[in-house]
Amino acid sequence: MVQPLITRNIPADFLTVNHYVFGQSLVSNTGMLGLLCDPTTSFVELNDASMARIVKPDKIINYASSMWLVKERIVCINLAKPDYIGSATLARSSYTRVYQYPVQITTPVYEIQGTLEWAGRFDFSIVMSAGSNPYLTLYDVKVVASLFPALNIETPVALFNRRFLDSLVHVKRTADMSHR
Repeated sequence: MVQPLITRNIPADFLTVNHYVFGQSLVSNTGMLGLLCDPTTSFVELNDASMARIVKPDKIINYASSMWLVKERIVCINLAKPDYIGSATLARSSYTRVYQYPVQITTPVYEIQGTLEWAGRFDFSIVMSAGSNPYLTLYDVKVVASLFPALNIETPVALFNRRFLDSLVHVKRTADMSHR
């Protein structure tokens, strides 16, 4: 099997259950999602990585020129640009019309708000089981550690590992009540 050509180094924030890690990953033209969904490896290699506990996200406990994270233990990956995700067809798995659904997600550690882009009607069972990709792409994301509010991240795009999901709420849009 021929490995894809590595084309760029992208910065990302990686959240695990206990740690906040910032580093850079080498990705091919399939972007971060392609790297995460690559079945030939179970880890992500980071360069120039800093690690902090989610209890004190501003206090670096370790710096490493190379660090590895186990893919299945990554809760969320925050990216600075939507094009860092990779191909839209890989992210969405189709060319159908995409709708935007505001969602609130809870995990044992994090509360995440963002917009899920999904083809067709919102159906939780399909969202949770569609395809072999364990990551949901969310846009305009806010991540807060429930018990440690010092960890508060806002990012244009994130990849959320649905294996960590406790609850998902489709937040219905309501009329702006502030005009009363």
